[in-house]
Amino acid sequence: MLTAIWGYSLWIKGRLPARVPIHWDLHGQVNGWGTSLVASILLPVIATTAYLLILAYDWGGMDFKVARAMSPSTTRQVRLFVLFLMGGIHVPVLWATLHGSTPSSSWMLLVLSLFLVLLGNLTPRLEPNAWAGIRIPPTLENREVWKRTHRLFGKWLVVAGVLGVPASLLPEAVATGLILPLILLPSLGAIVYAYWLRHRMEHPSTTPSEAP
Repeated sequence: MLTAIWGYSLWIKGRLPARVPIHWDLHGQVNGWGTSLVASILLPVIATTAYLLILAYDWGGMDFKVARAMSPSTTRQVRLFVLFLMGGIHVPVLWATLHGSTPSSSWMLLVLSLFLVLLGNLTPRLEPNAWAGIRIPPTLENREVWKRTHRLFGKWLVVAGVLGVPASLLPEAVATGLILPLILLPSLGAIVYAYWLRHRMEHPSTTPSEAP
């Protein structure tokens, strides 16, 4: 998939106009432009860097002070999903620019929603690690908090993704406004839940029979 992203980017580079949109605001309006070279290779470079960093972690080339218990199949799936998200956004953006149109926020919402569904199904299998998941003190200090938080987080990601698929058919202005909430709400909810769960485990309620 990474090879396909690079191949497509190099193929389309010479066909793009001299000025290409590379950044959009929260309303879906273009607020940043770049050359055809920058537009064609910026995301492939980011995708390659992310892929190599994950590989370095898997191979033990980076020394993190956290557990390394995830299975190789889980990390392979994470790498694949990251490339799916980046390629699913990069290719349509350049294709729309090539044909003189504005990249659709609705398409980006659809790709993101499918990514959330895939990631949500994988999230409960994540173990404490250096780069993926809800990595905050309660989850990294207590494996039970980690597992319960990520089981719930995975369900919320799937729900967000399922809701996002039909939402991508709404007017583009509406679809654009839903992109950040679909990412932030499950994440913020999982963070709050993790702190609440740790507090409840450290301070269990006193039952009537235990009361003085």
